[in-house]
Amino acid sequence: MTRFTGEKIGSVIGETSPTQVLFIVEDNNARPRLGEYVVVDYGESYSGRERYVLGMIEYISSGNPLAPESLNNPEAIDRLRLYDETYSRTYMRGSARLLSYVSTLVDGNPYVETPKTPPPPFSIVYRAGKGLLEKIFSSRKPGWIRIGVLASHPDVAYHVNVNYIVQRHLAILAVTGAGKSNTVALLVSRIVGELNGTVLIFDMHSEYVNSDLGVKTNIIEPFLNPLYMDKPEFIQLLRIPSNAWKQEYVLRKALDEFQDKMRDSGFNKQGDFIEVLKEHVKRLSGGDLESAKRGVENRIEDFKERYGHILRYDIGSDLVQIIKPGYLNIVDLGSVDEDTADVIVHHYLRRLYYERRRFVRTDGSEGYPVPVFIVLEEAHILVPRSGNTLSKYWVSRIAREGRKFGLGLCLVSQRPKAVDENALSQTNNKIILRLVEPSDLRYVQSASEYLSDELLRILPGLNIGEAVVLGLMTPLPAIVRIDKCRGKSGGRDIDVVNEWRKSVERQARGYEEVLRDSLDLAGL
Repeated sequence: MTRFTGEKIGSVIGETSPTQVLFIVEDNNARPRLGEYVVVDYGESYSGRERYVLGMIEYISSGNPLAPESLNNPEAIDRLRLYDETYSRTYMRGSARLLSYVSTLVDGNPYVETPKTPPPPFSIVYRAGKGLLEKIFSSRKPGWIRIGVLASHPDVAYHVNVNYIVQRHLAILAVTGAGKSNTVALLVSRIVGELNGTVLIFDMHSEYVNSDLGVKTNIIEPFLNPLYMDKPEFIQLLRIPSNAWKQEYVLRKALDEFQDKMRDSGFNKQGDFIEVLKEHVKRLSGGDLESAKRGVENRIEDFKERYGHILRYDIGSDLVQIIKPGYLNIVDLGSVDEDTADVIVHHYLRRLYYERRRFVRTDGSEGYPVPVFIVLEEAHILVPRSGNTLSKYWVSRIAREGRKFGLGLCLVSQRPKAVDENALSQTNNKIILRLVEPSDLRYVQSASEYLSDELLRILPGLNIGEAVVLGLMTPLPAIVRIDKCRGKSGGRDIDVVNEWRKSVERQARGYEEVLRDSLDLAGL
């Protein structure tokens, strides 16, 4: 067992349970850290299988009986500092969550099995050895990728299982500036670069478009071919109110009359679609529809002014030509408003779902040929907790059914409490960087079966780039220092003071050029 344990930290004290133990640190120089892994030795009376249990330190504290909380005399504090005995009586103690028998974690087919009996008092607590942690967290098996190192064991690489990420979905949550975009960039670049995976990012702020992540990248402009749009997408872009049922009827009827015919005939003249749609609206009969028809015609004109630039008739029906297999596909939504972004996301999610379902049901003879990992930035906008969007329906449906068709979701947000609870709870894997706001913390915990109270308390104190990682993609909960992704250029804060300075310098250079030109003209 020596290769799986490090130095002795201390001993178990107080009442114990099969899931939680208190321990006293017997040598303060050991300095155990929050998130560090330990091995609890139950003693020789237990069988080899049940003797050693891996745990994680979730709380650590230090105290001294000569400095109780009630001490309020500054002079007494000064006198106590003069005695050597004062420092020798300082103690450290902590609590560790018991995670699994070590024997099952190092088995040929490793698995987690939580202990059923509590360790007896005075059981020895060791640091977990590097060899044990590497065996658990540094898998070299196919389908695993590295995303960082254990924060409390920086010499141990940390890998996650991509199959479980795609099959059981993922949420990446953090306050602004905690390292969320870097985590997304690192994850998707390694999925594409190391596994030849296919990734589709809906890039709300053009963060990834200008990055060079060192993998095959395909930028998808925010254009749509109206011949392949569905009716709810038109209804939203034309901004037809939900209670304007006659206007909705008119639009649906007009689209039914010519959309299929235009698609089949290879219609591709820029601008003609809108004009023909207006003509079909005018031709509809029914005296009680005149007011609704005029309303739809006005909305079509407004649609043409606002969204005519996103219509492209040269975009074909073959999704493989748009979302390239084996590429990092980035839909650049930075130039469109939220309603348009919602329509574009809905459009591609809907088509991907049906194409992947068709591929599975036809045994690969039709449909989109490879699984896709879909990343939704600003998930609180596209999949809001309150209110409805077009995207929300398809995100929820893919969250429920996508694993059957090889569609995985990643919801990314800095406002977790604003994300739809049903969608968030379907993400069985979580990478949670620093979170501070109490309502966000409670909401995230309610949507995660793996986030304990102790881990929840850790989140506000995480450093930039550190994350609590939970779910089926990892053998055990871990606090991870995420690797820095090379080539990621977006998502950083602007150096405001430096920008002001450069602006002043540009103005000064401009004045100098104007002055030189004036002097030249004057012959001076």
